[in-house]
Amino acid sequence: MSQTNPVILVVRNDKMGDVILCIPAISWLKKNLPNAKIIWLVKKESRDLAMLCSHVDDVLCDNSFKSLKNNINSYQFDAAITFFSTFKIGYLIKNANIPVRLAPKTKIAQLFYNYKVIQKRSKSQKPEYEYNTELVSELFNILKVDNILDIDEPPYIKLDDVKSEQFKKDFISDYKINPEKKIIFIHPGTGGSSNTLSIEDFSKICIGLRSFDNYNFIIHHSVDEKEVVNGIFSKLPKNVLAIKIKPTKDKIQMVKNISVCDVFISGSTGPLHIAGALNKKTVGFYPSNISSTSLRWQTINDFSKRLDFEDLGKARAVISVELNKVILEIQKHIDKLEIV
Repeated sequence: MSQTNPVILVVRNDKMGDVILCIPAISWLKKNLPNAKIIWLVKKESRDLAMLCSHVDDVLCDNSFKSLKNNINSYQFDAAITFFSTFKIGYLIKNANIPVRLAPKTKIAQLFYNYKVIQKRSKSQKPEYEYNTELVSELFNILKVDNILDIDEPPYIKLDDVKSEQFKKDFISDYKINPEKKIIFIHPGTGGSSNTLSIEDFSKICIGLRSFDNYNFIIHHSVDEKEVVNGIFSKLPKNVLAIKIKPTKDKIQMVKNISVCDVFISGSTGPLHIAGALNKKTVGFYPSNISSTSLRWQTINDFSKRLDFEDLGKARAVISVELNKVILEIQKHIDKLEIV
């Protein structure tokens, strides 16, 4: 195996947010092994997102067993890092005779790997992206990589500046947004990832923030969350103007839409992590259960751009917070921002 030009498979075939939180680790891997060929295995619906990571040379999709087996075998990988392993992926990586097979030491899938790291992610003792970089660090040890460079600072998703500026102008024009006011995206759904605030509480946040300034409120949602959005609009008084964004299944279009905002407010879900990867200001609401804490699932934007709240209740269908205090904290968070 070449230690300077290895062909490396990285795997995270999970939800959108999980994929986003792998980007710092993958960028760090490429930074220290610039001649490596890095192939990322993700779910089909995350392929376009993975392609936005400039440090990846190719993307494989987790499709049928036979097809995936043939794709993995065709690359003759020198090493594989599975950030979160399943039995199927572990079996296929072992079957491909990849010399270095690295994964967290957890569950029965660990039997397929010859290098393992004890992490105990379920205890949520560090951010998810740090668990991922921990595995990359172990690969550096295995490959004897010297003089390791630091991890890059955000943003981790970078769009073309000229095209992004034009897209923002078109967005402002299409949705008839006041360009002098801050653009606040509110995403009330979670896609089943975790609990979030109630429809009523999201509405109260809009109403509460309206008393400070006439922000541009954009209600961001997926194609499956129209009922939630309609619920919010039904509770907003006429003096609180908000705009429904046109939902899309196109992940690239979603990234472009989110790139327009100044602040993104939501529960712990994929779009919140996209905003973080773009280094936007974020406001996240997290459940109280240990596997879903704000520590583990924090976004990957600058620390100063994150504002997180955890549930005051236990085992609730929705998150409970002291809403008046939350609105004041959000307003302060927004107010620090200057529109460029």
